[in-house]
Amino acid sequence: MTTLAQLEQKHNYTFPALFKTLFEAGKLNWMGDFSEPLEKGKTWAENVYPTLKDNPPLLLHTGGSDFELLTPQAILDFKFPEAWDTNTHHFIPFAKTAEGNTYAFYDNGEDTSPIVLIWEDDEAEYVAKNFEDFIFRKMLEAADDIDKDDLYADYGKDEPMERYRADLKADLESIRPYLNENYISILEKAYAGEVLETLIAYGFMTDKPVKEITKEMLDFDLMGEVFDHEG
Repeated sequence: MTTLAQLEQKHNYTFPALFKTLFEAGKLNWMGDFSEPLEKGKTWAENVYPTLKDNPPLLLHTGGSDFELLTPQAILDFKFPEAWDTNTHHFIPFAKTAEGNTYAFYDNGEDTSPIVLIWEDDEAEYVAKNFEDFIFRKMLEAADDIDKDDLYADYGKDEPMERYRADLKADLESIRPYLNENYISILEKAYAGEVLETLIAYGFMTDKPVKEITKEMLDFDLMGEVFDHEG
């Protein structure tokens, strides 16, 4: 079993307290009691996911249809592409997207390492000031602009938004002990909102647009800015 100490030694980095707490509580483990690689004939969707659904690890449903936490072993074994300038930019990966982009802590010498999204091209984007803000942002964005095709693929066409709402609330209950009360309150209201529908997407009605709430709540001047991370 990969330990937090191994990850910190490998990446020469001390993870923030919230990451450590969630790691030790098993909330960063999307494999449950299964080990990698899965046995022949088993798949994550059919065999692992059902064991996680009722007490979900972090962002299991609220991360988005293309989001996946890296396993501890994958963090330990992460291979940095040769084009990345790792001498200048100290990245500690922890999640990925289906398109091959990477979420990482960015150890830029500040007291609190921001979270960045490293694109497959030569740019990285600041997405949150710290890990807690990243979690809140992802969970809030899960209430808005939900692609219909993705939703139908996961939940079918029989009241998919109510089934999706139940999964969002399960994620919220699982993270409740670890996230600040103000963030929890905002997410509760968002997930209780009336269902809204456009031609291509669904969402839940919130007091203000999700992007506006994000901007107001997450005080981070660099959010959205991009920088070149290749040598």
